[in-house]
Amino acid sequence: MRPAQRTRVVPRIIVSLLVCLAGLGPARSQEPAVWVASPWQHVLRSTEPGGMKSAEIVAARNEYEPLRVIVRAGATPLANLSVEAGDLTGPAGRIEAKNVALFGEHYLNVFSPSRASQAPTGWYPDALIPVAGGDPAAKYLPMPTSVEPGTNQGVWVDVYVPRDTAPGEYSGTIVVTADGTRLASVPVKLRVQPFTLPDSIAMRSNFGSLGSRLARHLGMDAGSQEFAAVENQYIDTLLAHRAIPSSLGNIWPKWTPEGGVDDSASGERLRAMVEDRHVNSLCVPFAYRSEPEKCRAYLRDMAAYLRSKGWLDLAYIYMEDEPNNAEQYETVRRQGELIRESGIKRLCTEQTVASKPEWGTLYGAVDIWCPLWFLYDEKTARERQELGEEIWTYTALCQGRGVPFWQIDFSPVHFRAPFWVNWHYGVKGFLYWSSIYWGAGQDPWTTPHFRDQYWGEGMLLYPGKDAGLSGPVPSIRLKLIREALEDFEYMTLAGKRGRKAEVEEIVGSLARSFTDWSQDPEAYMAARARLAALIVAE
Repeated sequence: MRPAQRTRVVPRIIVSLLVCLAGLGPARSQEPAVWVASPWQHVLRSTEPGGMKSAEIVAARNEYEPLRVIVRAGATPLANLSVEAGDLTGPAGRIEAKNVALFGEHYLNVFSPSRASQAPTGWYPDALIPVAGGDPAAKYLPMPTSVEPGTNQGVWVDVYVPRDTAPGEYSGTIVVTADGTRLASVPVKLRVQPFTLPDSIAMRSNFGSLGSRLARHLGMDAGSQEFAAVENQYIDTLLAHRAIPSSLGNIWPKWTPEGGVDDSASGERLRAMVEDRHVNSLCVPFAYRSEPEKCRAYLRDMAAYLRSKGWLDLAYIYMEDEPNNAEQYETVRRQGELIRESGIKRLCTEQTVASKPEWGTLYGAVDIWCPLWFLYDEKTARERQELGEEIWTYTALCQGRGVPFWQIDFSPVHFRAPFWVNWHYGVKGFLYWSSIYWGAGQDPWTTPHFRDQYWGEGMLLYPGKDAGLSGPVPSIRLKLIREALEDFEYMTLAGKRGRKAEVEEIVGSLARSFTDWSQDPEAYMAARARLAALIVAE
């Protein structure tokens, strides 16, 4: 989906970063400084040093928990910057250093704010280049050859807690050196909670397709085995962040009117995606839509195939995108009728009440409604849910007022709040129109903006080839989305333990609607601690 600006009335668990009295004292402006920053704050290249010198984080098993180490050069440049993480150890055992992933933060010059943004211009970090691996001769490196005087270089740290980790306290250090001289040894303390996040994903989603667009940008043949291997790395990266792309490689059976469904080349991959990779959302190709009888036969056979595997409830067809006039509403109704008898769910990126009554309604033609946040209508959405229909939500551009916006220069809390609102409304899914919308002739490493005014719009991944990698480079924004999706796992776990009313009280205290939500990052961390307490309570 490529978003169009609507012509409507637009009316981990807890991260605690503590000041440590041991270690480095207050930085003097002429000397380099190393400090710890929250993932939920903007730290630009020019941001003044903070006072936090150590990190304390809390995580469940099978969860990622991030922290950030920021290095600032003093009066002279810092060359050959290096950051290393050791094992995290404690009485309960050890978490090996291989589970502590380090990423160099790549900065972008946001020379003009995104539409509706009040943030300052400047150099913002977004792409996260893995410190391990890569080509030392690549165009973009995890660490610059030199950190210029009075500027910052951030390091994003992802700590993963393996499923078999014993609960308890763990500690380790992150060592920062420049030209072989140690600048700091940053203490890290981790408390592992006595519960495990599931491999299954609670939030259904569609984070856009890869396929031909990705192949074109990389200059590869979309049908080649070489491209399939690269595309798999992009798919794996999104799934590792609990985000499901709409294209999952070669998963769909061939079909002919004479022979029906043939999954000899695709069946094992589809099985693995659902059963091993825990994909809970399957976007069925809407093939033959211009040939109604052939389309009905195809959908009937595809539905029977999915039903026989027990996967029909995971499947949906993405109909007309953003219908916004009477003719497009009629198209959705025709498409809905074409699909209806197959039993495959029908998704439409539209709200549950028409913008203009004369267009009629889409009731009976849609099974999964997907409104923009600012067009969410609580009353009619609840009515459709009571009829057994699903509600998803989505965002595109900077539409509406008071809702979260997903551009690089908006506060990171904008990426957390929507999934709390989703829980509050009983919303089951989320759609983001693209994760790789790199425009023709555009360098996403320098100007990742859509229509020259939406920084990062439709671009949650960067092309890794420019960083010496065959797969993608994730963005800070994708990491924040992962954290929010893990929040949703906490809510789901606590709800399954019979504490749904208490979960709703906690969530509702922060996120009451898409225009009424807390912008205090600390409030979400405190609320997450309360959710964790519900999960482990007897």
